[in-house]
Amino acid sequence: MKHKITGADAPFEIVWDRLGIPHVYASTVADAYRGMGYAAGYERLWQIHLSCAYANGEAAALLGERFIRQDAFQRAFNVHGGLTDLPASDGDWIADAYLEGLNAYVISLDEIPPEFAHAEAEPREFNRADIAARHRFTSWFQHKSWTEKLVLGRLMATHGVDYFSDHVLHFSDEDRDLIHELNEPLRNLDPKMIELAYPDVNVPSFSGSNNWAVTGELSSSGKPMLATDPHQPHGLPNTFFYVHLNAGSWNAFGAAFPGVPYFMMGYTSEIAWGLTTGCVDCYDLFIEEMNADQYRTQSGWKSLETRIETIEVKGKSSQEITIQTTHHGVLLEPLMKELGMSSSKNEQYQTSLYWSLQNVATSAGALALLPTARSAREFGEFLFENEVCPLVNNIICVDKESQLERYIATTTPVRKGVTGSVPLAGWIDKYDFLLAKPEQLLVEKNPSSGFALTANNDTMGEKGEFYIHNFPAHSARADRIRELLSQKKKFSVEDFCSMQLDLYDLRAHDVLPDLIKILQASKDKEVRLASKLLDEWDCCASAESRGACLYYPFLDRFWQRKYMYRVLKDELINLLPLGAPGLNRFDISSFMNPETNWIDHEELLKATIQEEMRKVVDRVKLSLGSDYSKWRWGNLHKIEFRHGLNNYPTWEKLKKGPDEIGGSPTTLRMAVHMGKGPGKAKENEVPCRVFHGPAFRLVVDLADPQHAKFVIAGGNGGRADSNFSMNQYATWLKGEYFTLNLKKEEIDEHTVWQFEKIH
Repeated sequence: MKHKITGADAPFEIVWDRLGIPHVYASTVADAYRGMGYAAGYERLWQIHLSCAYANGEAAALLGERFIRQDAFQRAFNVHGGLTDLPASDGDWIADAYLEGLNAYVISLDEIPPEFAHAEAEPREFNRADIAARHRFTSWFQHKSWTEKLVLGRLMATHGVDYFSDHVLHFSDEDRDLIHELNEPLRNLDPKMIELAYPDVNVPSFSGSNNWAVTGELSSSGKPMLATDPHQPHGLPNTFFYVHLNAGSWNAFGAAFPGVPYFMMGYTSEIAWGLTTGCVDCYDLFIEEMNADQYRTQSGWKSLETRIETIEVKGKSSQEITIQTTHHGVLLEPLMKELGMSSSKNEQYQTSLYWSLQNVATSAGALALLPTARSAREFGEFLFENEVCPLVNNIICVDKESQLERYIATTTPVRKGVTGSVPLAGWIDKYDFLLAKPEQLLVEKNPSSGFALTANNDTMGEKGEFYIHNFPAHSARADRIRELLSQKKKFSVEDFCSMQLDLYDLRAHDVLPDLIKILQASKDKEVRLASKLLDEWDCCASAESRGACLYYPFLDRFWQRKYMYRVLKDELINLLPLGAPGLNRFDISSFMNPETNWIDHEELLKATIQEEMRKVVDRVKLSLGSDYSKWRWGNLHKIEFRHGLNNYPTWEKLKKGPDEIGGSPTTLRMAVHMGKGPGKAKENEVPCRVFHGPAFRLVVDLADPQHAKFVIAGGNGGRADSNFSMNQYATWLKGEYFTLNLKKEEIDEHTVWQFEKIH
């Protein structure tokens, strides 16, 4: 089929291979990106349209009134970045080329795609502002660290810091002083603020990922290698769009968010890079002292700024939202009242929220140059163009000369004295922090070990001069990668693939000795039998495991919360966000630390653990029967892929599963589950339904960049009539890989589209 694109430099073509990967063969890089935009529109137009609505705070106009809160919150914090006067970028030409291709597809449509018909919406053309908004939205939704600060700040003010200070990553003497100074307003913080961060929408509020790289000294081929597997919510279509671009000697393959002209992860013949969610603390909560429409500063009282945001609502009248801000950020209590979420009458103190990008402009061309870098050093320069990076990620880049660099890729405040783990006093100027410079965020360069790794852990460590992580994920996955990379002198591609599929749980290894000891002391026969089953477990979360059937449901029962509530008798414990890092650091051994106040309640701890394990045993029996020998983790732990429009016959046929799967949140083969857990279940109800894990797996050896090991969770298609939406599901589920071919003569061609310039 022949197609024409205005502005094309020369004829080019898009070839879809048997895996559903589009390969764009062009004579110029600009045309390659035009092809990328066109292919993204063809496969993922609704996904692009929907994500732009989220990013621009226009979801209510598209989907209805339940999205008003989300739109208002994002408008309040300028997540969309404004619609005019975008800063210039050296990568703007790439953004423009991509938009030409994307909009060429929109213009070419003869009929409305079925997703648009269901939503009663019309496809539209896209612009630079849409791309800039998507950059910012990516940063916005990944890590809502301020919710932990809110809850922990109030808990510390109420019960003292000693119960909690050892369980946040960083806590300083100045933090302690702040809790004392702000005691009264912290005690009165409205916990319903958390509802602002987690509205009832189908937008992921967290992600994960693993990545690591080695230099040529540790590679069997003698050239650097990289492995990356980003973790995202499972479903259709896949979070990322995968494409190969070729322009003469330049080849680039990678994973991009549909509608965005850069690769989040990928490789060329020169470099390879991967990223993980950085758990970077880009938010600060401020307690503001108020006097009517003024707030206190160190230099005196200052008037609030006020503006009106109009939220368009599908099928309803538009809604005007009044936004009040200090120089730190938006006041949350008035916003909550505007949205009907609170009736708080606390007028002396209110809370403002600072986000590092709220007043920092973002260009459309930001990050677009990454795949054109020819070295790790140049990659870093492109990453922090204009000293602004619209990400919240750890990034590893290695080049063919074995230059290895690791960055914390973000725009974040440089905190001094305080750690940012608790709310700050708004009237103290020294808490108006400056933003970090790029050189402060290059945290590792050519490490002597020959490798670098990240897995949502504390990636700054002792390398930084300021606090950047307060609430990272548990370190088990990162520790396991480091352990495996220390076991051999040389690694092959197959070794890296095996690591990505590793099921050994280091957190379980650390927790089990204390857990088993407590369970063995129980007078309950069933609890002692549980301890025996756990003692026999090898800490591998395989689908065949019996011990996993008890261990993970036990963790799911949030026994930490129950124990903390029994000690403190404070309902606020239950409002800690699920997966809150404050809980990640509450292992059994931490509660038994003699230097903490928790040890005063050791017997209560033991009783809580024994009681909760007995409940778990009873529930697992209801699901799997009383014969322990027949228990299998895979019988509880299953995965199911559905399209967002699964209730419609058009997409219902794309459903896959439920299928057994191993893994856990703390194994390299990550699998995060939800559900009611073991017990009585409705017909076809999965007790532990896996909803989050690797969106794809990639292992690349720069000795042979034309071929890599690769597999997608599901497939690369997004159309209702696509053959590529689920064609990789079975391979991904089995832990197998495809060989990705970038050589045109080796591609098993499925479809070829030819493009010409309009004269």
